[in-house]
Formats: sequence, C-alpha cells, structure tokens
Amino acid sequence: MTTALLASLLLHSTGVGVPAGRLAHLATGVNVCRWFRFPEKSDDAHWAGYIGDDEMVMMRRMGLRHVRLCIAPQLVMTPVTGAPKEHEWGYIEKAIQRFLDHGLAVVVDMHNENRRDEADPAWESQFQNFWGIAAKRLSHFDPNRVFLEIVNEPVFDHKESEWKVLLPRLAKTIRASAPRHTIIASGANWGGIYGLQQLEPLADRNVVYSFHTYDPFPFTHQAATWAGEAVKPLRGVPYPSSPEAVAPLLPGLPEESRKMLENYGRERWNREKMTENFRQAIDWGRKNKAPLYCGEFGVFPVAAKPEHRANWFRDFGSVLKQNRVGWASWGWDEGFGFDRHRVGGKIVVDPVVAKALGMNLP
Repeated sequence: MTTALLASLLLHSTGVGVPAGRLAHLATGVNVCRWFRFPEKSDDAHWAGYIGDDEMVMMRRMGLRHVRLCIAPQLVMTPVTGAPKEHEWGYIEKAIQRFLDHGLAVVVDMHNENRRDEADPAWESQFQNFWGIAAKRLSHFDPNRVFLEIVNEPVFDHKESEWKVLLPRLAKTIRASAPRHTIIASGANWGGIYGLQQLEPLADRNVVYSFHTYDPFPFTHQAATWAGEAVKPLRGVPYPSSPEAVAPLLPGLPEESRKMLENYGRERWNREKMTENFRQAIDWGRKNKAPLYCGEFGVFPVAAKPEHRANWFRDFGSVLKQNRVGWASWGWDEGFGFDRHRVGGKIVVDPVVAKALGMNLP
C-alpha cells in the first residue's frame, strides 16, 4: 500500500470508532466465491484445500490485503435452530486461520442469495440465532484482521422498512458475542448505493458500511444470460461511452437492447461520470462520518473487449482510491474479475484486471 493511501485511510477513520489499521487491511481485496458458496464438490478434500497455500502466497504478493470469504448460509446453518453445522463450520474456521497465517485479513461474508428466506420471519429468527453462536466462535480471531459482514446484498424490495428494523437487531446480536470485531453492514435494494443512501447509521460506531456497484450495467453485464433480456444480445460494448462509440452496434438489435445502448452512449460513461456515480455514496459516508467499503464490482468478460475492461477497472479503482474507499473485486475464482485458474499446474489470473487495478503480476 502506498503511503498516500494509508494516510487517506487514517484520515477517513478519524472519529468513527473503527481503528485505522483495520481500514488499511480493507484497501485491496478479492471475493473468494466458490469455496463455501455453490461448491462444485461437497467433500472433505474440497473443504480443506479448495484454495491452496500457493494461491494465498500469490494473493499477498500481488498486493491484495484481504479476502471476502463468501459463505452460503444454507451450507452452514442447521435447519430450524440456525446453529452452525459443526462439520462445515470447522472448515470455515480453518480457512480463516490459513488466510491469516498468509498475511491476509478476512471479511466473513454471510452470502445469502435466497430471497424467499429474507421474507420469512422464521428464517430471520434462525439467522439471528446463527449469528449469536457464530460470532462467539469467531471472537477468538484477531479483531484487527477479521471482519463480520452481516449479510450479502439484502434486497427487501418495497419492504425496506423491515430491513431497517432487522439490521440493528442482527448487529446487536453480533456485538454481544464479538465485542471487539468490526461489523460490515449495508443497505437494502441489493446493497447498492441507493440502499446505502436510505440507511440510518447504526448506533454502534465500530461499523464499516458496504455498497456494491456494477455500473454501467450495459457494459458490465453485456451478453449475460441471467441479467435480463436487454443485455443478452449486447457484444463489444465500449467503455468509455458516447453516442458515436455505440452507433456501430445499434443496427439489428432488439428495440429494448437498442434503447438501452443508446442511453448508455448518451450518458457518456467515463472517469468523470464514474466519479459522479460514486458521489452519492461518498457524500453519505462523509455526512455520517462512516467508513465505506465497496465489497463487489466487476465486468462479465465473455463479450467485453480487453482494452475496454482495462479502461473500466482502471477508472473504477482510481476513483475508489481517490475517495479512500477499500474494495474487494468479484471475484478471485469467477470470471467477472481475476478469474483464477491453472494452466499446466500453474496458477494464472486475468492480467487485464490485475494490471488495471495496480496489482503485481506473478
């Protein structure tokens, strides 16, 4: 980390109750997506060694300071009671310790993606019970390097008032069991910038506030098959954008896709526009003297040109750095970010993303 960034993080922490050194650990990071979330295998070999020691060494040498360890609640929560499943939870604690041993801090991210659960009062009660036990189990880890993220991307669509009630309850439960650890919280509406703006800060001062953003959507999700009909046909969408840059792509597109792309061109997305997009989150953090953290961002790479992805990641990272916001790219082991894989036994990452984010290539 540069001296300038560390100084900025120190300034940003003043008076908010989060020790400055903890914020420094959040400066650069990556999501570990598939160890305890949608695992390809569910056996002891997977739980014990999905991320090898060589990968952890590589992460640290690249310049990453932390990992956001994504954990699907249904994988580790016992039905009815919500108590952690002893077998799986034991491997999670071992994984955390291994990351710490390799100089990487850990955000323990309860990565719920089942929207029916969050609307179920029974699940909310189970989840609160889970956190009461899990936070106690995690409390022995170094509080300067282990962060407790309440839940990933709460939605509560048109029920935001319910999240405003549940969030402080969950935070209070965690704090009772882990009095020294920093909590990471986010707003409703998929944990985005709008949800953050609507959030009333918790009374607890030892909290970092997270937001996720994949803006502009026509660029970051071009050709994605799960993200709506309009983005499916998009290919080669440029960044930065302008009406002139998108014009060659418009002929032959379905009307919905064409209108989306035309609007993207008119908005003229570039570093200045990205700065403007972040400003609402930054202003919220300054107003509430609250440290911020961007826990997810990335670009679906299937149809995006490498030079355009490089432009986007470079602008994104530089704007976060300028505004003293730590980050975790999505993801280490998924294609929106570093896309770690092995070639001939050697671990490789996407050089476009690594270089654009200022990482040291192995």
